[in-house]
Amino acid sequence: MSSAKCKKTDIERIVAEKGKRGDFSPRQSDHCHNFYELIYMLSGECRFLLNDSVYRLVRGDLILAAPGDLHHALYETSTCEIMVVYFKKDYIDWNLLKKLLPQPGSRQFHSFMGSIPPLYQEEFLSLAGRMLSESAGIDEYSETFMSCYLHELLLTLMRHSVMAEEEPELLNSRDADILIATKYIYRNYQKPLTLDEVAAQAALSPTYFSRKFKQVTGMGFKEYLNFVRLKHAQTALLTTSGTITDIALENGFNDSNYFKDLFKKVYGKSPREYRKNAV
Repeated sequence: MSSAKCKKTDIERIVAEKGKRGDFSPRQSDHCHNFYELIYMLSGECRFLLNDSVYRLVRGDLILAAPGDLHHALYETSTCEIMVVYFKKDYIDWNLLKKLLPQPGSRQFHSFMGSIPPLYQEEFLSLAGRMLSESAGIDEYSETFMSCYLHELLLTLMRHSVMAEEEPELLNSRDADILIATKYIYRNYQKPLTLDEVAAQAALSPTYFSRKFKQVTGMGFKEYLNFVRLKHAQTALLTTSGTITDIALENGFNDSNYFKDLFKKVYGKSPREYRKNAV
């Protein structure tokens, strides 16, 4: 996992929310929690950056970000409607689920991306509706109902093979070639990468790769590469004492002035100001 800092937000109970999300900048910093975050797509489309992979979610898809995993979503339009459930590891009765978990004795879920089969989406939406109602805290029974519904939700995902103890990219990826490309970029961002080199890793022609990469990630190849480099440089500014020039060079920028200009354009402050204000 990257060394970027987790947000200090916390939850005191199981929480379910529903709402519409509009566009927001892909340059927003990644974040993580000390609790699980499950996002279910009710309508619209979004791209979800989870650790070193990008996923495209449409109606019926869901994604689980486990505690400590870096993530953020890029919503396509204001008509994108989602449901989010937040819960902690401690809220799960592992003894209840232990016989059903892929790995006996496991007391955690890994991040995953999956889809609710169309035949069962109505059933899942009914459960989601009940969770949303009780999340408002109707009475003293609401907390217990939320616990029951959370376990029903997890069992439903297990029953329909949506949840698995595997790496996210192995599950329902419509864009495996682009996932290969984004992982390659994350692992080699410090090198002078070219579009042709990354396209070859994805086994696509440069022209088709460029078009598909933009479609899936919402960013052009160069913009995405700079996005990844800036994220790592941002972390280095907060966690190391390296000079601005050294940080630029160590994170793939061969021109420190270009790095400074791009950093200020994205974050609204120069690297020096950003580091000073963060102390």
